[in-house]
Amino acid sequence: MMNKKIQGLTIILFCGFLGGFSIFNLFTEQRSFSDAENRVLAQFPEFSWKRFFFDNYTADLEEWFTDQFIGRDTWIGVKAASERALGKIENQNVYFGHEDWLIGQVDIQDLTQSQKNIAKINAFAEQSEIPVSLMLVPTAAEIEKDKLPGGAYNTDQNVLLDSLEDQLTSVQIIDVRAALIQQKQRLNSEETLYFKTDHHWTALGAEVGYEALMSAWGQTALQLGQDFTYQLAAEGFKGTQYSRSGAFWHSGDPVWTWSYTDPLTVQVVYDQSQTDTSLFSLKWLAEKDKYMVYLDGNHALAEIETSSSSNEKLLVIKDSYAHVLIPYLAPHFRSITMADLRYYRLPMSELARQMGADRILLVYSVDNFCTDTNLSLLK
Repeated sequence: MMNKKIQGLTIILFCGFLGGFSIFNLFTEQRSFSDAENRVLAQFPEFSWKRFFFDNYTADLEEWFTDQFIGRDTWIGVKAASERALGKIENQNVYFGHEDWLIGQVDIQDLTQSQKNIAKINAFAEQSEIPVSLMLVPTAAEIEKDKLPGGAYNTDQNVLLDSLEDQLTSVQIIDVRAALIQQKQRLNSEETLYFKTDHHWTALGAEVGYEALMSAWGQTALQLGQDFTYQLAAEGFKGTQYSRSGAFWHSGDPVWTWSYTDPLTVQVVYDQSQTDTSLFSLKWLAEKDKYMVYLDGNHALAEIETSSSSNEKLLVIKDSYAHVLIPYLAPHFRSITMADLRYYRLPMSELARQMGADRILLVYSVDNFCTDTNLSLLK
């Protein structure tokens, strides 16, 4: 009898707890966006009898309650911290690495899409009169694997890249693995090739990719200290791994931009409407996603005209790993056009013809390349 009373009291207290918080949520200012999670939050669903009986209104209400729960960010952080303290090595497929690294898991089992992408790229390059180069960038899970916790599992990206590159027979491969590993060994403890809280490479990592690219193209790369200098643009960047993992105790990463000794004039047109006169969109430094400082983040099309003495034009087909890389290439080309096949739907062969491209460069992180379904637009 006593156990039943305790159970009944527990149920009453639990229901009262949820009910109380529900009432508090109703009278608390609703948030539309979570900076910590980097996503839009559910709003209180408008009630109607039709929605209640036919549109799963209760599920919408549950989503609102979850998203607007008082102190949500704090609870998420507490949960992640407690799980880490209990020995859990990851949350939401993000590993809690050594030295405050948050490293996204790369687990690629199905290579069906990558085989389709390889076939598309080979066919595109074979039919193109313009030379085509491809850079597949390994993620931090490979280059910074010494920072992973014990027991962490990831696809071996070296084996994967060897296999992919062996099949890409019609393009020039720009392999940056060895250069990244060599550069990592030369860096001091404050410098990193990847963001600790985000899935992208840093300005230093992209500089390594730029040097490898220039070498493969038989050109001389500009030199740090002589031809360009870095500036600390912001601190405390908390990227996608921070948002996914719930590691809200992390202080974040620094973000660097750079300037050229010989001034470079640029005009950037985004999506044929928005214009800028800089390769760095500094407005984003005041926002959570500071990686968008590099060429204003994701756009279907970005067209860059420069004061470079070169007359060459470059078409870049890419994912977001290219955003921090392209500013290094700007002094070497009169014109650079960036196309993101997730948003730009016209054939790349037609775009290359229209702009008069002299070179075509594809830039993808290796995990994104294996899952991207948009490369059919290369035709």
